[in-house]
Amino acid sequence: MEEEAVAPDDSGQVASEVSTPSEEIPQMEFHASHMPAGLREEPSLQTFDSVDKLAKSYVNAVKMIGGNPEQMVAIPQEGESWDGFYNKIGRPEQANGYEFGDENGELDGFREFAHNTGLSQEQANSILNLYGEIQEEQETDATTQLEELRTNTTMELQKEWGKNFDGKLDYAKRAFAQFASPELIQVMDDSGLGNHPEMLRAFSKVGEIMGEDSLVVGTGLGTSQLSPQQAQSEIQALYSDKEFSASYRDNKNPGHKQAMNKMDKLFKTAYPNQRRVR
Repeated sequence: MEEEAVAPDDSGQVASEVSTPSEEIPQMEFHASHMPAGLREEPSLQTFDSVDKLAKSYVNAVKMIGGNPEQMVAIPQEGESWDGFYNKIGRPEQANGYEFGDENGELDGFREFAHNTGLSQEQANSILNLYGEIQEEQETDATTQLEELRTNTTMELQKEWGKNFDGKLDYAKRAFAQFASPELIQVMDDSGLGNHPEMLRAFSKVGEIMGEDSLVVGTGLGTSQLSPQQAQSEIQALYSDKEFSASYRDNKNPGHKQAMNKMDKLFKTAYPNQRRVR
């Protein structure tokens, strides 16, 4: 076959390459009616009239979504199980597959919750960390509020009782120790009610009405007899009383002898079968 002669251009040079007209690839027709039965009525396919357009649409969709379509996880339809979906996005196959570092299974309840909710290990860790931070913040706030209550109560009652503050507070402590069970004392301490000014006023009045003798362990001279539990509570209250502790521990203190006698009586009632060693 003879080559076609190429005429020189205006400069007298012959072009080194010969341009050929681009050939258009014929488009293949597409009809949704040719698709399998489950796809024939798909609305999104009705707009395509060629395979070329369908292919371009698919490529653009993949670019917009990102990633490999084969690695994508389909969201279950209504009525379908979510287990496969949860497992593919990182949920352990079993609830005991979560690792939280608890040795005795304290978090087994949370494991069940996390598994039923479909959480991955990382998501479950994030929730636990957030809960721990919130709990720590709440405990700090509660401690701060309790300290503020103690301070405010002391200032209020010092102003109200004046020079009688120590005596009235002592009456309140003794009455509280005699009538309150250890369980109630614990509740009052935890809630802060034991430091509420109204509570201290009430118990102080009770103590004053009953008088000094009736708030000390009975000696057979008409005084009320404490139970062992009440005597133990009274001992703890006295140990917490700075003024009493100073008298009790310092043998040179003028009130030392009286404090020792009072504690001896309390120990005999609190621990009747034990011999006290000083």
